[in-house]
Amino acid sequence: MKYRHFKNAIESEYKKSLKDLMYEVCVVKNLNAVEGSKKIGIAKEVFVYWRHFYRLEARQRLFDQTINELNKSFFNATNEKKISEC
Repeated sequence: MKYRHFKNAIESEYKKSLKDLMYEVCVVKNLNAVEGSKKIGIAKEVFVYWRHFYRLEARQRLFDQTINELNKSFFNATNEKKISEC
């Protein structure tokens, strides 16, 4: 089976999108690859691929959070500069 076939089977079984299901397993329940793949009922390699694809690994989430915070601080600093120039 290809990843697309696994995705269709999992989404029809759990009645929710794969992204939501992976978020629940990886972030909310904080399961590792072995436990998460057993819970969903797929091969570990497929689980790891999807976790990486949806950026749900701990390091990826930390990086994304850091980038978002930097963008917010840059946006706020830019807005403050524009306001003070007026």
